[in-house]
Amino acid sequence: MAYNTIEDIPQTPMLKKITILSSMGIMMDGYTLTVFSYALLYLIKVMALTSYEISIMGISSILGVFAGSIIFGKMADIYGRRYIYVYDLIAVSIFIFLTGFSTNYVNFSIFQFLVGLGIGADYPISSSIQAEFSPKKVRGKYLLINIFSFSIGSIIFLFVAVPLVLFTGVNAWRFMYIIGAIFPILVLYSRKKMPESPYWIQHKFGKNAGERARLEMEKYTGYRINKIPELEVGGSKIRDVLKGKYLVYSIFISVAWFSYDIVSYGIWTYSPLIFSTEITSYYADLYIVFTGMAESIPVFIGFLIAIYYVDKIGRKSLLIIGFLGSFIALIIFFFMNIYMVVGLIMTFSAFGIVHFFHNLGPSPMTYAYPVEIFPTRIRGTAMGFATSVSRLGSILAVFSFPIIDALYGLKTIVIYFAVFELIGLIITIKYAPETKNKSLT
Repeated sequence: MAYNTIEDIPQTPMLKKITILSSMGIMMDGYTLTVFSYALLYLIKVMALTSYEISIMGISSILGVFAGSIIFGKMADIYGRRYIYVYDLIAVSIFIFLTGFSTNYVNFSIFQFLVGLGIGADYPISSSIQAEFSPKKVRGKYLLINIFSFSIGSIIFLFVAVPLVLFTGVNAWRFMYIIGAIFPILVLYSRKKMPESPYWIQHKFGKNAGERARLEMEKYTGYRINKIPELEVGGSKIRDVLKGKYLVYSIFISVAWFSYDIVSYGIWTYSPLIFSTEITSYYADLYIVFTGMAESIPVFIGFLIAIYYVDKIGRKSLLIIGFLGSFIALIIFFFMNIYMVVGLIMTFSAFGIVHFFHNLGPSPMTYAYPVEIFPTRIRGTAMGFATSVSRLGSILAVFSFPIIDALYGLKTIVIYFAVFELIGLIITIKYAPETKNKSLT
C-alpha cells in the first residue's frame, strides 16, 4: 500500500527508535536540573557557598542551554539535523563527568555551562527530528513522549541518589554527577546510524535530493511513500523567525515558555532546599530524596493525561488548562500563607498540584509548538530562539528565588509565580494557534 506523504505512514519501529534517541538530551536536562537541586544540599556545606555563589552555580547550565540552543538551532537549519545530533551528547557526557571533580564554585560553574551548551544544542535538533519523522496524526503524542523524558531524567536521578546518600556521605554529590555521564554514551552509536531528515534534505538541496531521501525512507519504514510534502520557500536567518505571522508565533511561544520556566525552574531547583528546613531527622537528606520522588507522581500523571489527549483535543486547550490550573493553585496557596501557618505537607501539596497542571499543559506544549508552527527552513532556528528565551525565565527564577525568599519570604515568591502563570494564560488565549493534525511545511 502506498501513502501520500511521510506524514501519512503508520507508526513504525524506526519512529520508536528515533523517539528514544531524540529523548536522551532532554532526559539529561532533567537529570542535570534535579541533580543540582540535591547536590546543593552538600555543596553549601562543602564549599561554604554564599547566596550569590549559589545563584551563579544554579544558572551556569541554564546559560549553556541558552547559548547552545540558539547557536546550534541555527546551525541545524544550515548544516542539517544529523550533523550536530551525533556529537552534542559527547560534550554533555564529558563535562558532567568533570563536574563531579569540581573544587570550587568557579570550575563547577564552567563545567556546568559546557554541559548546558551540549543540552542546548540537543533541544532544537531532537525536537525537529522528532517532528519531521512523525506521522501528523500522532505527532503530538511522540513530541510529548520526547519532552516527558525530562521528567524521566529527574526520576532516574532520584533512584540513583538513594544509595549514594546512604553510603557515600559528603561526597554523594560528586558521584551524582559522575554517574550521570554514563547515560548519553548509551545512544551515541545508534545516533550515528540515523538518516538525515528528508524535509531538511529537500529544503537544502531541492526535489531531486528529496526524491532520494524519500526512497531511503521507504527502505527504513517498509512503506511506499509517494512524495515529501511541499515545503515553504524562504530564508533561514534568525530575522526570518520575526517576520509576518512568524513574529506573532515567536511572541506567543517565547512569552508562554518564559512564563512557564520561571515557575517550573524556581520550584524544581529550590524545593529540596525549602523542604530541608522543615526536616531535622538524622536521615533528612534521604527523606528529601523520597519527597522528590513523591513530588514526581503528579508530574507523571499530568504527562500521561496530556499524551493521551494531545492528538484528540489539541495543543491549545491543554495549554490553557495547564496555565489556568497552576494560577488558581498558586493564588489559593498565597492566601493560605497569609492566613495560616503553612508547613511541609501543605507546601508539598501546593507544589504537587502546580506540577500536575504544568505537565498537563505548559511543559509539553511549549516544547511541541515551535517545531509545528514554524516551517522546515527555520524550524531549528525558531526552536533554538524559543528555547533561549525560555531559559532567560529559568535564569531569572534561579537567580532571584533565593534573594526574594531571603528578603520577603515564600508567600512573595508564590504571588510572583502566579503573575507569570497569568501572563502565560493570557498570551495563549490570545495568540496560540491550533496545530493538531497540521502538516509540516
